[in-house]
Amino acid sequence: MSMQTIAAAGNAEIPAYLTLIKLGYEINRRHRGDGELWSATKGTLELVAGSPLQLLGLALMYMERGSDWRADDDEIDAFLKRYP
Repeated sequence: MSMQTIAAAGNAEIPAYLTLIKLGYEINRRHRGDGELWSATKGTLELVAGSPLQLLGLALMYMERGSDWRADDDEIDAFLKRYP
C-alpha cells in the first residue's frame, strides 16, 4: 500500500469545515482587520482560530484531552527535550 499524504493547504479547508459540521459544531467567520477569524461552537465550548483546519485541530485536541487540555510541566519538558 502506498503512502497517502494530506497537506495543510487550501484543498483541506472545506473537508475540515464539513468534518466540524458533522461533529456538531456551528461555524462562524468574522472579518478582523486584514484577515478573518473563525469560530466553532458546540454547547458551552467555543473554539477560535484562523481557519477551519485550525479549528478542527482544536476540536480534536479537546475531544482527546477534555477541559484539562493544557500541557503540564512534564509534557512541556518532554516536548522541548525532543524538539529543542
